[in-house]
Amino acid sequence: MKYSFLLFLILSFNHVLGQEYLLQSPDQNIKVEVVVSANTIYRVYYKNRLIMHGKPIGLQVGKKNQLGYKEYRPETVTRSVDRTLRPTVPYRASEISENYNELSLDFESGLGLDFRCYNEGFSYRIRTSFDKEITIKEEKMGFELTANPDVWFPTETTFYSHNERYFKPTTSLDLKPNEKGSLPILWKWNNGPFLMYTETDLHDYPSMYLQTDGLGGYKAIHPKHLATTFNVADRYTVPSIKHGYIAKTSGNRTYPWRVFTIANSESELLGSHLPWLLASETQLTSTDWIKPGKVAWDWWNALQLEGVDFKPGLNTQTYKYYIDFAAKNGLEYIIMDEGWYKLGDLTHVKDEIDMPELLAYAKSKNVGIILWVVWRTLDKQFAEAFQQFSDWGITGIKMDFMMRNDQEMIAFYEKVAKECADRQLLVDFHGSHCPKGLQRTYPNVLTFEGVRGLEWNKWSSALTVDHDVTLPFTRMLAGPMDYTPGAMENISDPKKHRMNFKHPKSQGTRCHELAKYVVFESPLQMLADEPTAYEKEPECMKFLSVVPTTWDETLVLDAKVGEHVLLARRKGDVWYVGGMTGSVGQTLSIDLSFLGNGAFEMDVWRDGENTRADGTNFEFFQETTITSTMKYVISMAEGGGWVAIIRKSNN
Repeated sequence: MKYSFLLFLILSFNHVLGQEYLLQSPDQNIKVEVVVSANTIYRVYYKNRLIMHGKPIGLQVGKKNQLGYKEYRPETVTRSVDRTLRPTVPYRASEISENYNELSLDFESGLGLDFRCYNEGFSYRIRTSFDKEITIKEEKMGFELTANPDVWFPTETTFYSHNERYFKPTTSLDLKPNEKGSLPILWKWNNGPFLMYTETDLHDYPSMYLQTDGLGGYKAIHPKHLATTFNVADRYTVPSIKHGYIAKTSGNRTYPWRVFTIANSESELLGSHLPWLLASETQLTSTDWIKPGKVAWDWWNALQLEGVDFKPGLNTQTYKYYIDFAAKNGLEYIIMDEGWYKLGDLTHVKDEIDMPELLAYAKSKNVGIILWVVWRTLDKQFAEAFQQFSDWGITGIKMDFMMRNDQEMIAFYEKVAKECADRQLLVDFHGSHCPKGLQRTYPNVLTFEGVRGLEWNKWSSALTVDHDVTLPFTRMLAGPMDYTPGAMENISDPKKHRMNFKHPKSQGTRCHELAKYVVFESPLQMLADEPTAYEKEPECMKFLSVVPTTWDETLVLDAKVGEHVLLARRKGDVWYVGGMTGSVGQTLSIDLSFLGNGAFEMDVWRDGENTRADGTNFEFFQETTITSTMKYVISMAEGGGWVAIIRKSNN
């Protein structure tokens, strides 16, 4: 790691007018003016264009202590960092460049502020240095955007939410006052740039939402600390009485990074790693046991198996079939979702399931078993349940139905992540918020839901193909997402889609569905449909059995928010290309210069001629004379897709 300390320009100083500091990105395209006077505010410029005004930063501690108000003459420290990092779980790239300039301000009151400026954007966080626990009534954070940029705003009606929102495009001024949105949120000005806001490094503190003022401005709001809750069944914990503060926490700590990704284009936007870079580094000393992979999943397809000589369902024989399917097709795991235990008691396995026999069988086939659990039951039986998991030798857990982002719940996420790391268990957080950096601190946390994913087809028609090609530029930029792709029944005409809980179908074409495995990032990636459905599709399994879930390199070949996305991802010396369209078909040209020297062979799956009438229709073929000098033209139907595997030629 290389450090060099920079002297930042102090533009002016006056006790009344304040102090002003200029912080620039290494390429000088982004400039942040930090102004310290009666409050600390900031202004952000991109290529000398003012794009946002930051409102005063601060914390209200207790009833009267207004940290950030009338703070003068801070001590300052500056530094520059330029290094290359290698993630434990490289879901997007095996090497990530980190290059930023930093300004730190420390005030006599005990307040500290850190600002960082990257080529990809900027961020800031609050620090406090008190020797006792403090009560935080609110965090002051907000900003106003210049002009009237487009916005993809995931509206929430309550803090009690799965955060599975639809990113409907509108403009800042079209949002009504007091609308509340969960993170991340994306804006775009005419002729650029893009701005994406989220948070990361969230520990023992509530998650942030943004609230609109109806005039193009936004301010932070947080769920209050809960005094009591109202429990429904085994999973729903509804907030009842709330305290008048958002957190009680250590007074000597850092707070979450407020992350603003700035990009001139969709390609630059998708290339940013800021939420991961700003998260706390892992302290785990042993990580070799953390194995990403694909999962045969039982819940979306309702444990249906066609043409078998036994009754499928929640029983040992059905799960052995899943294990055999996973072993045959190179899938690392199966999930036993809802139903394997008596709800409310993780120690009571259903009589139809012989857990020791299943685990022994899975071990003999080199397939891991991940168990679904409701968070509240796990909390109630924490020590007993985890000891049972260790005794059984399961691979990981899928924790579900949290649906809250208050301080207590955020702390429980980390408690579970740590316990699982100590016991060498993987984690899939379902019914959750989007990633907030925990996946770097605890890399055994492989994926999060917090996304409107494939399961919505079971009860709704709201999972559109336009939504699919918006997610890579919104939710996915926060981190891995457990969208759970893999439907083998595909409806290309949205007017013909019907919700069906037991026999669900996806919107879009078969190749649209296959392309999700390249476009959507999740180190733990589901195959959502029933094994017998895949066994009828050997050409699709040629792709699904080999497509990786983590990548060494990612290139954006073509992209437009809400319209289409085309990515090339490399694993070792093999390239995987995936393209998806929204409700308008696309013809695109792929520049293959990224392949480098030599001759290549390409396996291709593309929308068939009959796709508009039959969403399952596709064509598979091989190209044997591919070189890096070629421009390869592809066509995708409405809600369509295209995937390819490109390998060095053996000839």
